[in-house]
Amino acid sequence: MEKPLIINHIYDKHAGILRIRTGERIDSGNAVSFGQVVTTLRQTCPGGRIIFDLEDLKYLSSMGLRVFLKLSKTEKNRISVVNVSPEVEDIFRMTGFDTFFDLSRKMRRVSLDGCAIIGRGANGMVYRLNPDTIIKVFRPDADFSVVEREREKARAALLKGLPTAISYDVVQVGDSYGIVFEMIGSKSLADVLKEDEAHFDRYAKAYSALYKEIHSTEGDVETFGREKDIYEEAIEYCSDVYTPQELEKLRLLVRNIPERTTLIHGDFHPKNIMLIDGELALIDMGDVSTGHPVFDFLATAATQVNLLKLDPAFAEQFTGMPAPMISRLWKSLMEDYFAGKSTDEIRQIDHRIAGFSKLKVALAPYFARDLNEAVLHASIQDARTNLLPIIDELARGFE
Repeated sequence: MEKPLIINHIYDKHAGILRIRTGERIDSGNAVSFGQVVTTLRQTCPGGRIIFDLEDLKYLSSMGLRVFLKLSKTEKNRISVVNVSPEVEDIFRMTGFDTFFDLSRKMRRVSLDGCAIIGRGANGMVYRLNPDTIIKVFRPDADFSVVEREREKARAALLKGLPTAISYDVVQVGDSYGIVFEMIGSKSLADVLKEDEAHFDRYAKAYSALYKEIHSTEGDVETFGREKDIYEEAIEYCSDVYTPQELEKLRLLVRNIPERTTLIHGDFHPKNIMLIDGELALIDMGDVSTGHPVFDFLATAATQVNLLKLDPAFAEQFTGMPAPMISRLWKSLMEDYFAGKSTDEIRQIDHRIAGFSKLKVALAPYFARDLNEAVLHASIQDARTNLLPIIDELARGFE
């Protein structure tokens, strides 16, 4: 039976990525057909980037190489070639073809059988791999460059002195990528708070101190990027959802937030914080960026305080904590972070953050693309009701 030229292909129109997994051989007998099949796939999935997954490829002839070269000349973006065996990689490098493509070697495979989920986010899931390590598994449509960027951010944050997990290799988990981190004897803060509520206040103060430590750490914009750029991109993404006037109001709100080059985590919640040897450490560093702390506060409020009001059951699932504990932790964060301010001042700050948190809700079509249409529609309506009418007030004045 003839082996298939292409095992499968996935097109993610949101990310703009066409991922093609090849068969075992591309040689003189099938190279032309292979090129034709890829061209047809490209026509049905136009634009964006191509990723070739060579997991199954055992032999690549010179004619096969020419197909790849021809494709590289017609693509506006560099083509990524992943899961390359050492033998096929040698062919690319000896011929100099490695200069035309982004190559990455075949990774070791990891099974998640019996592994417990300890966290989840927009980009993937975190599992306990064994007592000493955890693994962040990305969505199947995640580009390898996204995975590498998160690992680089985690390393850079660690070198900045932030307590974060030590990252090891990138691995293959089914059709997804994963990053393995050392987390010896660790537990998520959510689990610790539930198991040791008697010491809640001590852990809550450490939680707030970690928040402050992140916001006082200078970040390299080239490595970590700017949070404002992410929000500008999110607003453009929602251009078919809001009117031009509404979009301009959202832009104005983001642009009026003062510039900062200090770090923000971007997804700070108790499942993304681990307790190791009595110290808190950060995980899930893919959203780490530079910017004003208000970006962190609005994201934390959106996924905890707001979510608790809209859907308590989902808030409990997301944070891993019961509703009263979510509220208690937020109250403690506000009091500890803004220590020295009066109760009335903290109440005003809390109210202001609640308004800003609606920005994350307004941009749900970008930040939460997996939500069903009904929830997305409700998010947009919520923004029109609770954000846009007060946006001018929010845009004035910052501390």
